[in-house]
Amino acid sequence: MRKLYLNQAALSARATTVIRDTDNQSCYLLVGKWGMRADVLSVYTIAGELEAEVKQETLGLLPKFRLIYHRQMVGRVNKTFGVIREVLFVRGLNWVILGNLNNGHFRITHGKNTIATIDQVRASGGATVELTIDQPDHEALVICLAAILDRWAKHQQHAFNPLGNRALSPGTLPSGVVPFTTKNK
Repeated sequence: MRKLYLNQAALSARATTVIRDTDNQSCYLLVGKWGMRADVLSVYTIAGELEAEVKQETLGLLPKFRLIYHRQMVGRVNKTFGVIREVLFVRGLNWVILGNLNNGHFRITHGKNTIATIDQVRASGGATVELTIDQPDHEALVICLAAILDRWAKHQQHAFNPLGNRALSPGTLPSGVVPFTTKNK
């Protein structure tokens, strides 16, 4: 199992993100953006070879992404509704992602075999995402999945919460709204 690290702030800033190993050697570059249909994030080796891409297929509440490895589509992933634990399926690869968007801990499995784990850790440079991956062929795809999960976690934190808005909380009414009452006869 190999460990790779990526800076979470750079990942969220739509900047080029350098993925490093435990010896602080640069291994991969994550380049691109998303938020619009057909946007692409690409994973390159430090030598400049394209390893994998994640392409956004749809927008909306449950966006869909296509995973491409060595210029061939290998799978699709889309967000599903979950209460506390997230369960995501990577169709085509038959991978299952179990975890929690709030604490940033995920485990990717294929059957009973663990493909990778994704964890948020604190380092001297701020929040860092630690990837523990079973084999080199899976590294670029796991980096793509970590980027998708980070994006969903950020969007969940900023999601609309009607009860968090004081104007819409139970017992209060926005200004100018008169409460409905019935007259007793």
